[in-house]
Amino acid sequence: MNRKNGLKNSEKPRTTLYTNLRCSLIISLCFLWTSAGYLSWLYNLSGFTEPSNVDWLTEVIGYVFQAIGLLLFGVLMKRNKDFFSKKSVFIACSGVDFAFIILSVLSKNFLLILVFGYLMNLFHGIIAGFYLTLLSKTVDAKYRSIVFGSAYAASSVFSWLLSLLNNSNFLRSEYALISYGIFVSVTIGVVITQKDFLTSEKQTFTEGSLPKGMLALAALTVLFVSVTRGIGFFFPTADISTGISLEFSRAFYAVGLIAAGIIGDRSRKYGAISCLAALFFPFAMIALSNEVGISIVMWSLGYLFFGFLAVFRVVVFSDIAGANDKLLYVAGFGLMFGRMGDAAGNYIGITLSDNIILLVIISSVCFIATFIFFFTLYNKMFFSKSYQAGTEERISEFIQKYELSSRETEVLVLITKGASNSDISEQLFISENTVKFHVRNILKKTGCANRSELLTELGKS
Repeated sequence: MNRKNGLKNSEKPRTTLYTNLRCSLIISLCFLWTSAGYLSWLYNLSGFTEPSNVDWLTEVIGYVFQAIGLLLFGVLMKRNKDFFSKKSVFIACSGVDFAFIILSVLSKNFLLILVFGYLMNLFHGIIAGFYLTLLSKTVDAKYRSIVFGSAYAASSVFSWLLSLLNNSNFLRSEYALISYGIFVSVTIGVVITQKDFLTSEKQTFTEGSLPKGMLALAALTVLFVSVTRGIGFFFPTADISTGISLEFSRAFYAVGLIAAGIIGDRSRKYGAISCLAALFFPFAMIALSNEVGISIVMWSLGYLFFGFLAVFRVVVFSDIAGANDKLLYVAGFGLMFGRMGDAAGNYIGITLSDNIILLVIISSVCFIATFIFFFTLYNKMFFSKSYQAGTEERISEFIQKYELSSRETEVLVLITKGASNSDISEQLFISENTVKFHVRNILKKTGCANRSELLTELGKS
């Protein structure tokens, strides 16, 4: 009997690891070919106009189209979730996106490059909506930061290595399209071989209702975080022609992403604080913007600190979407508001690049606004009783229904928070064997085979 229970209890770690790796692989592949395709489009565009124009066209208007794509996906997902949860829809969107990548890179007419490039960015946003919804629906909250961060980090490093081919000109060549086609095919292959995509039931129970105004507050926080970063430091295309390797700089992005992923999953509060601390970087860059020979340092540190911001803004909305199935459609809104903020910040930074005093004033105002929104959101997310009320009431009813003892209740509460047997042992000052004993009793009383079923049953209470 013990052996049987042991096998059942071991199912969750194996299933969780497989789910996390699968989701991370899909996110990494999608980000690899969409971001690399974006760079190839930028390189093609830079051959037809001045670098300053490229900044406007890509880092402002291009980001706006990505935001529109994410918004479009969210709206359509809300209206018809079942349709947009199908593999076939994702595959079709991936195919269309790849077609626009090809057209935007191969076109030799400036107007066509713009048109196809903006349509490409629109579908980049839609693809991001798919994989961020997958992150929210299938990955437990305690792993979301590292799953997302490691996926983006892996694709950033791989795109850098890919760029080294052909004397570091691979992404500027038409041959890059072949590799993108391979990556798209592998992505589709991974999705096809899945038993399900976005149609599976959540493995965790639904939380209580959100505090009033929390969605709007989260949107404003992410927006101003991104605006502040964009004002202080956008990525000027002119630097690329002066020896800066865009792909190599993005390798530093991987470091920030991994660090943010680890910190964010250990504690959302520390992850949020790290994000806020990273916003001091733009002020340093404004002060040093005219220093000779510092461009490489700016690009490297800019991407490193951007990793903390990227994880924070995605996970904030991913947690909201993952906690309530009715809000699943907002999974990509963190990146959407982030792209809107990026575009606005880049616009201000480009426009006022020659007026440092005014740039500092506007940046300071945005920074103060960010602090206000940030800590208001912080209090609602981590200290709001109304946000936890639904969960507490559900646990209380569950305890009464199955007549759990006081110790079993303590163990159950910690299980709902994602604590492992060793974590429970440390917090309750009991041995792991005693923890296992209580877990077995809880499973026996509730008729559940493992923790996953237990949490699902708890959600139904």
